[in-house]
Amino acid sequence: MRKFSIYKLFLLFVAFCALHFAFCVSSAYAAGATMSLSPSTGIFNKGCSFSIDINLDTGGAQTDGTDAILFYDPTRFNATLIRSGTIYSDYPGNSIDPQNGKITISGLASVSSAFAGSGVLATIDFIAQETAPEGVAQIKFDFDPNDKAKTTDSNVVERGTVADILTQITDGSYTIGAGSCVATGSAVPRGSTGDGVVVPTKVPPTKPLPQSADFQTTLMVGFVGSLMAILGIIGLALL
Repeated sequence: MRKFSIYKLFLLFVAFCALHFAFCVSSAYAAGATMSLSPSTGIFNKGCSFSIDINLDTGGAQTDGTDAILFYDPTRFNATLIRSGTIYSDYPGNSIDPQNGKITISGLASVSSAFAGSGVLATIDFIAQETAPEGVAQIKFDFDPNDKAKTTDSNVVERGTVADILTQITDGSYTIGAGSCVATGSAVPRGSTGDGVVVPTKVPPTKPLPQSADFQTTLMVGFVGSLMAILGIIGLALL
C-alpha cells in the first residue's frame, strides 16, 4: 500500500512540474511587443540635424507587420527623411505630414517569412528648427493601450491571430539648445560632446531571430511538458 502511495505522490509531482513549466512557457510569449525611440533623451541645438531609431521587440512572437505612428511639434522639429529598416521585407506606408507633425511607418513581412525578435523598424532624420524656442519638446507614439481594436494607432500584428500585441512604448523627450552643431564623423563618444550636446549615432540593426527555430523548439518542449502532465493525470486515474 505504501509503495502505491509513493508512486501516486511521484506522479502528482511530475504532473505539477510539467504544468508549471508549460505555464511559464506560455507566459513568456504573452509578454507582448514593445517599441521605443533611441535615443529617448538628448540636447539638440537649433539648426542642427539628428537621427532617431524606432526600435521594435516582438517579445518572441511571430509578426506579420508593424505600424508606428509618431507625433512631433513642427514648430520645433522638421522631419526630413524616413529610412526603412530591414526587419520587414516591405514598407509600403511610410509618410511624413509636416503640417500636422505626423510620421507614419508601416512594415510588412512576406507571406513566407514572419519577423520575430528585435531590430530597427526605421530611422527618422530630423532638423531642429532655427526658429524653435529653447526648452523641452517631445516626440511621441500614437498608442492607445486600452483599445486593442483600434487600427489607426501604433500596432504590432501577430501572425496567425491578427491580434495587436503591442503592450509598451517609450517616447522621446528632447531639449532644444542654442549651441553649435557637431560635425558628423567627429571622434565623440555616442550620446555626448564636450559641451553636453547629444549626438545620436546610428546603431547597427540587431539581426532578426532565425525563422522561428528557437520559438518552435520552446513550443515543442512546452507540448512535451503538457503531455507528461496529461499522462500523469491518467496514471493517477488508473490507480
